[in-house]
Amino acid sequence: MSVEKKRKVREARPPESGGRELKRGHAGARQGTGKGRPRKPDSAFRPRVRQRGAKLTEAAARWIRAGHPWVFREALLRPLEGIAPGAMVAVADPEGNHLGHALYEPEGAVVLRMLARELDFDWNAEVMLARLRAAMTHRARYVEAGFAGAARLVHADADGFPGIAVDRYGDFLLIYKYASAADSYLDRLIPLLEQVHQPAGIYLQDRTRAVAAEDSHKRPPATHMTGKTAPPELEVEEDGLKFLVDVTAPVSPGLFLDLREGRRLVEKIAAGRTVLNLFSFTGALALRAVRGGAKDVTNIDAAARSHARCRQNLAASGLDPEACEALTGDVFKHLERFRQRDRRFDLVVVDPPPFSTVKGSTFSALDDWNQLAEAIAHVVAPAGEVLAVANAASLTEEEFLGAVGEGSLSAGRNARVIAECGLPPDFPVLAAFPEGKYLKVKLLSLS
Repeated sequence: MSVEKKRKVREARPPESGGRELKRGHAGARQGTGKGRPRKPDSAFRPRVRQRGAKLTEAAARWIRAGHPWVFREALLRPLEGIAPGAMVAVADPEGNHLGHALYEPEGAVVLRMLARELDFDWNAEVMLARLRAAMTHRARYVEAGFAGAARLVHADADGFPGIAVDRYGDFLLIYKYASAADSYLDRLIPLLEQVHQPAGIYLQDRTRAVAAEDSHKRPPATHMTGKTAPPELEVEEDGLKFLVDVTAPVSPGLFLDLREGRRLVEKIAAGRTVLNLFSFTGALALRAVRGGAKDVTNIDAAARSHARCRQNLAASGLDPEACEALTGDVFKHLERFRQRDRRFDLVVVDPPPFSTVKGSTFSALDDWNQLAEAIAHVVAPAGEVLAVANAASLTEEEFLGAVGEGSLSAGRNARVIAECGLPPDFPVLAAFPEGKYLKVKLLSLS
């Protein structure tokens, strides 16, 4: 079955299940003989005057009981009306049994973002401070010292802050706002972040503003919230390598913190190999290949300024700034030239953006991974490898691997997964939250 057909099959499933096949007894389904109407427990849902309650379908309630942090709009038994954005709403199952409290989103597929499971809950500074300190304790235990200066400090729902993520870049913090409901507590959170982490300054990147994927470069820069202003070239360290970042940049500061384990994997396997780095951006993966002893490294990116930043990062890390061949332009066109010239690489590293446009040519991770995999397979040396990265949450692992396999076979190569990694420990994911595992990193051997 093709990737497109699989997607259609998945989308055709009953909407109540959110696209999942629900099994009997899943996630604490209601137990008992089913005779008569049972008496509600003490924790049963009791609407209050100030809090409008929400009742969910049983299918959605199962997932909430299991720890899923989102309630989709289609899961409501009745619409919520007259509720302010970001207001706290009591959530219950069809029988009225209390499931927790959530923040209300007036627009979008997600209508409620779970905040707490307790019956009586107050979203106050004391609770926020406790959650920030718990998040800090988690990072102190699991994040290695070499990454502490460039790490995620708060990872949204997994750390108890719906719609918010916070990254550290050196002495500065960058807040990402992914949900308008976060506005209800953001002003209270910022001074607490100052208290716990004592940054030089804090910036906010608003990701709730409607910007089409192809116009992502048109996003406004991050907003300065408090403290000192950051320099446009702030040096941060990751595992002994140094990178220049800009926390005010509209799209990315210049270093994707979530791909840390993928970069380490590149360094581990790069020795003595010819490496092709596609969609190279600021060269973070290339630096790992160079330090790992690659024979030579070729970077391809649509923006010449990305190559300039890569050279700066190499120099800052004490490496040869001219260690990488830099090619600017469309990845597909360069791959075709390599194929025609019979130029082959031992390792191809590919981390494409979800969507890109280069001189009228577009790439969409949802639709074009099979074409990209085919083009790559033509330039991989015999017994060579591909490190393929997908960071689109809407692209499932099944679709991703299916597209890679389909494209590779179209080029006469058989792709086999020989290693994989995902998000680092400062990006924890709730166990019953499959949507949270958006990053997929696969090392493939092409026979």
